Amino acid sequence: MPSGRLVQGSRRPQSTASASTSAHNGSDLPPYEPPSHPMNDAGRQALANITNNNQEMRKYEDHLSKSATYLREAVGAINDTLFARKSQLTSKIEKRRGRGEAEKGEDEAELEEYVNKLNGDVTHLTDEIEAALRQVIDYRAQVEGDKLVLDSVMNQVQSQKTRRERPSRKRKAAQRANDDSDEEMGGVDDGSGEEEAAEAEDEAPLTGVREALHKAREVRARQYRATSAYDRYASNNEYISFKKMWHDAQHPEDQVPLPDASTWFDNQGRPIRDGAPVGDEDLIIEREVQDLTCKLTLRPFQEPYANHQCPHVFEKSALLEYLRNTGGKAQCPVCTKELRIKDLYLDELMLRKVKRAALAARSSEDRSSNADPDERMDESVLVGESTQLRSGRANNAIKQDDSE
Repeated sequence: MPSGRLVQGSRRPQSTASASTSAHNGSDLPPYEPPSHPMNDAGRQALANITNNNQEMRKYEDHLSKSATYLREAVGAINDTLFARKSQLTSKIEKRRGRGEAEKGEDEAELEEYVNKLNGDVTHLTDEIEAALRQVIDYRAQVEGDKLVLDSVMNQVQSQKTRRERPSRKRKAAQRANDDSDEEMGGVDDGSGEEEAAEAEDEAPLTGVREALHKAREVRARQYRATSAYDRYASNNEYISFKKMWHDAQHPEDQVPLPDASTWFDNQGRPIRDGAPVGDEDLIIEREVQDLTCKLTLRPFQEPYANHQCPHVFEKSALLEYLRNTGGKAQCPVCTKELRIKDLYLDELMLRKVKRAALAARSSEDRSSNADPDERMDESVLVGESTQLRSGRANNAIKQDDSE
């Protein structure tokens, strides 16, 4: 789990006087004692209300989802920019060599220096973005774990048996005095003391809500830390989308297959920039994904939508119509996985490829024009920006469709 904790809002710092007063009053408090009686009905109901109120949790989850989206878009944008500048430099070098010139010009030297610096900056920023995304995933695991923790605490409170009220110290002293008096007068011991001792031994010590909460959180944190980096991140949908975006921005034209997820982290859980190449089977799947045509409409994608159950992508309108005709869920038209409307999302990676293909087609048509190829290259940087704008509109649309 991350070292920081999720908190809502902010608190004003205490003044020196109030802080010292709190510290002084805190020193006068008696030591903590575990509860002697189970929580009453009102307390259990209040705890149940907290456990069942997911409004605050949803706020955190929405915030974390947006953070993951911004990080994914950021890594794509900065690597898009780096690729565009590298391509611009390569174009200048090829032009100069085509003219038979051996010495580079001043503008080429300046661009080369800029690209080298940009490459270092982008590498550093990419590493920071990747680390930030892993922290977001850790926070999300903490939020999801807190739901289980609260359920565990609630079950423990509900399972505690009601115990009769224990007498106060004064009442105990008075009772002992009466017992002593009865003994002096020749009274008979009714054995109540032995009975109370037996009941105390049979009753397990009560655990307060505070202790139960801390213990359950510690257990959950240990379990999470014991999992591998592959289980935490490489099998996480947000991290997979991030890696695909990053990889596509680095290799927009080469169609280099994404390394297998098992090679994304080393044995110590540290991220590896370039994993091992995928096998032939994965290579075939990767080439199939390069198809920019929907299997349902047999037309080029306009709004490509994917799902979390299988790797196949379809046009949004056709896929929604297909699912609505079957009650909101159906078997994938390509494989045997079950698709549901709530599992759909805009495939930003496919949308980037569609836009790049359209841009390449326009560039091919304009080759006979007088436009500078270096200026046309800058247009590829806008692919990431237009994808972001399209993504926001599409995600709002799918939410509306899902609520209908």
